[in-house]
Amino acid sequence: MLAGDFGPSLSAFPTPVSTLIGRALPWTVGLLSVSTILAFALGNLLGGLAGYYRDSRLLKIAGLAVMAVHPIPYYIVAFVVLIGFGHLWPVLPISGGYRINTPWGWNADFILSVVRHAILPVTSLVLVGIGGWFMGMRSLVSNVVTEDYVTYAELAGVSRGKILRAYVMRNALAPQVTGLAMSLGSIFNGAIITEQVFGYPGIGTLLISAVHAGDYSLVIGIASLSIVAVSTAVLIIDLLYPLLDPRVKVS
Repeated sequence: MLAGDFGPSLSAFPTPVSTLIGRALPWTVGLLSVSTILAFALGNLLGGLAGYYRDSRLLKIAGLAVMAVHPIPYYIVAFVVLIGFGHLWPVLPISGGYRINTPWGWNADFILSVVRHAILPVTSLVLVGIGGWFMGMRSLVSNVVTEDYVTYAELAGVSRGKILRAYVMRNALAPQVTGLAMSLGSIFNGAIITEQVFGYPGIGTLLISAVHAGDYSLVIGIASLSIVAVSTAVLIIDLLYPLLDPRVKVS
């Protein structure tokens, strides 16, 4: 386990487990990175605006929409997106990671094909994930705007945009970063379901295939990799935390 050598795969003998994981890992890393960043950024941005501009009707409607989607399971949202944009309005591919017979490489055709195949999986993950960040940030901002330093800045004539950006959002964002570290494990679980629904060639699809085939070596390899990956991501976020909140001192 320390060397990353889990032996040959039982279902794809004699291919090593590390080789199979290496082929699937970039797909899952790309899918999770893009969906997590988008959900985190959009959710916190909308939540911050909704908490500060509490009389905005448009932001209220947006809040109702994202909160209505948030409790829905990943696979339900994935099926709805798949049916809507893959069958009723077939404008996007519904399966695979790229178009068949497309030559691999850093060329425009392959990159465009990968992006088009990733749109639906990323959309399903973002739609489910954005609601939690929205509700958390809106609640935090609602508390921050009552602080004395915000009131003083308003009385001093500081523009509302600068107050929101420099005084409110930055102070409210620190707990959200902690929540991001704590939610990485559940994000991985959601990616497994989403990859299976869309036939995406990532770690989730590989794990389900390994379970069905009884490939214990591959299952152990994927489980070990996910534990290390999530732990490493949490450590990186903790190390970056003092850059966001100057009150946290690095010893």
